[in-house]
Amino acid sequence: MNVGARWGCWAAACMLAMATAAEARCSRSIHVPMAPIGLSVSFDDAKPQGIYPTLLREVAAGAQCQFDMHKVPRARLQTLFDAGQADVLVPASATPTRDVLGEFVPLIQVRASLITLDPEMPVPRSLAELLAQPDYKLVVVRGFSFGAAYDGAIATLRQRQRLLEEADPAGVARALRQGLAQATVMTASILVGTLVVEPDLNPLLKRLRVEPLEELGWGASGLYLSRRSLTEADRRTLRLAFGQVARSGRVWQLFNELHPPGSLGGSIRPLTP
Repeated sequence: MNVGARWGCWAAACMLAMATAAEARCSRSIHVPMAPIGLSVSFDDAKPQGIYPTLLREVAAGAQCQFDMHKVPRARLQTLFDAGQADVLVPASATPTRDVLGEFVPLIQVRASLITLDPEMPVPRSLAELLAQPDYKLVVVRGFSFGAAYDGAIATLRQRQRLLEEADPAGVARALRQGLAQATVMTASILVGTLVVEPDLNPLLKRLRVEPLEELGWGASGLYLSRRSLTEADRRTLRLAFGQVARSGRVWQLFNELHPPGSLGGSIRPLTP
């Protein structure tokens, strides 16, 4: 499909989303604190850029909502959402704890993988095999979750003092470069996007090796709408608008536009119809 045809499909989907939301608009400005995360969210001074800020601006036009986006440290995001001081948590994976506080809206499918910088080093094929290797250490982003199997393995590694936790993906990349751990586990697009925007880390792109782990399959990534701070009417307006955009394929299109060609295979894909 050529660019014109893709834009035509996106425009048609956007018109449908606007028609769906025409009966309602957000009752107030929607508070969305955000933390830098590679190509997904970045900041030029105070101006948010990247995949999700672009998506929010496009949804705002169709749903007649205004999003107040501003930069905060990643460690504060979950705290703000838990306290009802953030209306939207994005990007986010679904977890039982978050489900109590918010309504999950899937936008894309992702798969976490084992990522190393040594293409020749033998790597475990499962979390169970990884745990069984007493000298194998992981470095991960504090607060990331990729399902129950991941959470359980991280808790075990932490208990065995085989885990290094960093505040963001850039810290993970630097720890791998320094040899402080053998590997990380995350969605490859997150690390790739971080290496693209960090000049000192860009050379690591050529060294990345991404391998699947048996226990970690495909799951949804998206956003949470707060049950504490948003009214049911506002949640419905946003749920419908974001749902339409996700089904249109626009989120997948944004990922492909910003990431290096061929870097998304096996780690991210559009929502299935």
